[in-house]
Amino acid sequence: MVVLSLLALGGTMVEVALGQPLEPPPAITGCGDLPLTADERRLIGGALLADDPAAGVDAFADAVLLSEVERLAALQLGQRLRPSRIDRNWTIEPLRRDVPVEFCAARRAGTLAAWLESLEPTHAGYRALGVERRRYQAIVQAGGWAELPRGRSLQPGDEDDQVELLRARLLAEGYALPPSAAPRVFDSDMDTALRTFQRRHDLDEDGVLGTETRRALNVSAADRLARIEANLERWRWLPRHLPPDRVEIDAGAAEAVRFAAGQPVLQMRAIVGSPARRTPMFASDIQAVVFNPPWNVPASIARGEILPRAARDPGYLARNGYVRTPGGLQQRPGPGNALGFVKFDFPSPFGVYLHDTSARALFVRRVRTLSHGCVRLEKPRELAADLLAPQGWTAAVVDRVIATGVTRRVGLDTTVPLFVLYHTVSVDEAGRAVFRPDPYGWDAKLLAALASADR
Repeated sequence: MVVLSLLALGGTMVEVALGQPLEPPPAITGCGDLPLTADERRLIGGALLADDPAAGVDAFADAVLLSEVERLAALQLGQRLRPSRIDRNWTIEPLRRDVPVEFCAARRAGTLAAWLESLEPTHAGYRALGVERRRYQAIVQAGGWAELPRGRSLQPGDEDDQVELLRARLLAEGYALPPSAAPRVFDSDMDTALRTFQRRHDLDEDGVLGTETRRALNVSAADRLARIEANLERWRWLPRHLPPDRVEIDAGAAEAVRFAAGQPVLQMRAIVGSPARRTPMFASDIQAVVFNPPWNVPASIARGEILPRAARDPGYLARNGYVRTPGGLQQRPGPGNALGFVKFDFPSPFGVYLHDTSARALFVRRVRTLSHGCVRLEKPRELAADLLAPQGWTAAVVDRVIATGVTRRVGLDTTVPLFVLYHTVSVDEAGRAVFRPDPYGWDAKLLAALASADR
């Protein structure tokens, strides 16, 4: 048995074992049993072999190479599993592709090189994360890093044997630290490196080696690599060409971004679903902006939260603007309305909203998984003005309409695509991986599903 390294164009490396015979037989049969030409074998070798495309291919039969092309295509196209079958909240799915038919068509048209290159996503975020995937794989292959033993908290100026261990740990992950004449001293270089680590692991950036930071440092390199793999897979589910004008919600980072002409023009914090009431992954289109919206309280929230409060406090409903309607409980527009002053309408099977909030103090929190599944926006007025700008609206107009207190729904002349995603690993401006918690447990769930699919 021979092991080849499949190198996806974005930098994803997967080792596969080649042997004869293969079980089950490959679905790509060679297109009418026509043998691969020397040029085709060279192109396939370039797609399959990481280091030397000219080496090793001649030793394998066509059936072996074609099987590995199919496996590589399934990886790059996100075809190894159906997301919605793993979790009903994962409704962003790649288009199903008939790889054997596409492969044969490319052979007949003489476009095999272009077809092989087109398999891999071209999104900048995916490519950058693929580069980091290769770096972490090298760290794992070199043995990873040692855990820091339990010890006292350390901060700049401290002298301790563990400072040397911390230095070695940071260096192992690629954090720059110059040689120190006093390696047991927690110096300014160590402070800078540790703060950078904290920033890239969603920790309080205080430069102190405390319990939480020590716990993050002791996550193994293999675990970090696996988290990257899960996030690369979710990237593969997206359309190959994202609309240049769109709104993206990242439930993993609890952030929102408005893109125009492919560039981020408005960024803000968001509040997303709690681990018990997760914000789903889905795609839709924003169709309208609603100013001063009423809130039709979901029956589950009414029964579980609001009506029990009203039973204990008879004046609760009136004070907070709730009225009973034929459809159930409704909260009238106003400063205390749970939807705030702005709501964005889009079709969704999940019944989640994108809206303002009256609890604006929550945006300063680092952990913002606090809602019942809806997404609350830090800058809803700014987003409303931006979406309605082609129709002559300005921020001042938005403010005037809100000030009337009257509910008004304004349809968009051109709907704007909306993507609600879940990234727990991304890449910062320096090209380094930024790791966040996995509040929904979706990384682990996806990795388990992929492991089962790849057996």
